[in-house]
Amino acid sequence: MRAGKIVVLFLILLMIMVWGSGKALSAPVLIKLKLTTESDYQKANQLGVSVYHKFPVKIDGSNLVIAEYEKSILSALGNANLIYEIIDEEPWSQSYYLVSESERTEKINLTTYGKILVNAEKFYFIKISDENARKLSVQGYHMAKVFRHPLPLEYKSPVTESPKYQPFTPGIDSLLSLISQDSLYAWDLRLQNFKTRYSYSDSIIKARDWIKNKFIGFGIDSVWLHHYYYDSDQWNVVATVVGTVRPDKLMVVGGHYDSVVYGSGTNPYTWAPGADDNATGTVATLEMARIIAQNPLPVTVLFVPFAQEEQGLIGSDYFASYLAGISADIPLMINADMIAHNIGTHTAVKIYAASSAIDHVNQMINMADTYTNLDASYAGQSSGSDHYSFYQYGFDAVFASEGDFFTYGWHKNYDIVDSLNFPYMKQVTRMCLATLISVARSVGYKIGDPTLDGVIDIADVLYLINYIYKAGSAPDPLQAGDVTCDGQVNIDDVIFLINYLYKHGHTPPVSC
Repeated sequence: MRAGKIVVLFLILLMIMVWGSGKALSAPVLIKLKLTTESDYQKANQLGVSVYHKFPVKIDGSNLVIAEYEKSILSALGNANLIYEIIDEEPWSQSYYLVSESERTEKINLTTYGKILVNAEKFYFIKISDENARKLSVQGYHMAKVFRHPLPLEYKSPVTESPKYQPFTPGIDSLLSLISQDSLYAWDLRLQNFKTRYSYSDSIIKARDWIKNKFIGFGIDSVWLHHYYYDSDQWNVVATVVGTVRPDKLMVVGGHYDSVVYGSGTNPYTWAPGADDNATGTVATLEMARIIAQNPLPVTVLFVPFAQEEQGLIGSDYFASYLAGISADIPLMINADMIAHNIGTHTAVKIYAASSAIDHVNQMINMADTYTNLDASYAGQSSGSDHYSFYQYGFDAVFASEGDFFTYGWHKNYDIVDSLNFPYMKQVTRMCLATLISVARSVGYKIGDPTLDGVIDIADVLYLINYIYKAGSAPDPLQAGDVTCDGQVNIDDVIFLINYLYKHGHTPPVSC
């Protein structure tokens, strides 16, 4: 009887060992994966690779992604000629961050804070505790939290052409003239006077509600709080202005509304004014929303002040994840962060974006040249603000920031309105709004509807006649009036529309 018990016990132990061994073999590991061609992306998707981060720069012509894959079947990647490297055999046992230098970085040995898993130029993928990540923020590093949120893996063809130059358009300029410098100043001062907008303070709730009520006061019907929980209850504020022609297309305009101070005995619970970082981006978002609320664009616009940017782009990650989850069609996200510090007569403004969004960068530079006195230039990609979360989920995004970075006041308790240049901020807001309008018109038009009101009627016929014979405004974009699809707008297009409206003629094409 005793021998039988020993045999049973032995079998149980053997089963536990086999089960444990099998579990170890099938455990996922974290890998660095190189993807170069469209075929590489197709193979990775077919093999079920779970991607959690996309590097902002190419290395030797390849895109780097951080992915999770079952260790026992890693050979499948090699058999598909995909180049990979195991970087962590115990994934998610600590947090991951993408760490990059800022204009105020105090260079230190990063390995004393965490384990560098990937070093790609000035971007470091690090396994680190949240506490040590906060300490690196104090030293001036940009910290982008990496979540276990699966990302879409989509190949994007290299951009080979820049958008055509867009001439001055009175319709755009008239909307830009509505920007109020007084409002920019007054609202920035109001946000500063919350004393702190630290993510874990009571004041962040008051600031959130003030922002929400401003949107409602503009007459925007759909204003809601996008709630999420990371390390506390937090809310992105979302105001929606529905498009007149293509409401299914969504553009996002935003900038974070939280603030923080570091060092010198400061306490963010008590005093973190954040007038430049980033009341300016929040206020620019509000001012653009005020104007578009009364002048809707062809596409729907979401105006979103984000929460918890200072803890690692957390609020924008949750919101971009939400948009990806509903398969939102987003032509562009525009982010504004620190857009008002400028000393003297300097007019520089920096635009950050991934190379895949270079067309939109050039479009924003075009808008700066056409409608402002700014000297806008492309500054490469940055992981230091909320546009980066949208890039992770496959959306094109651009980030506008001051050319004269507020080094002295960044994350300090003297980041106040007295250090800011509001005429300069007005110009940056003009650039962002002009970009929003021009992109919305270029992607949200309907052929045969040059009035961009969503309806093809006699008003569109009269619009074309005024343009052709009375020096009226050209359709914007011109394709909206080219119903014959011959590359020009002339009397043939007028005749086409008249036949359609009154003589049962052909319906205007969906596309040319």
